[in-house]
Amino acid sequence: MRSIATLQLQYAHRFYGFEREAQYLHGHTGIMTIEAEDTVSVNPGVNMVYPCNEIQKVAWDVLKN
Repeated sequence: MRSIATLQLQYAHRFYGFEREAQYLHGHTGIMTIEAEDTVSVNPGVNMVYPCNEIQKVAWDVLKN
């Protein structure tokens, strides 16, 4: 079985010392999809490999770096 989580990201940045558009604060939109595959969890009432909200927490921790 698979658990899939999709995150829509909005982020902004600028490049100091760059002489084109990127020197100004500007934003981007991105999508990140994470897929986990394993046997189904043995916890009663949990019919998934890995809870999607937990996958999102892991993804945000990675993105912070």
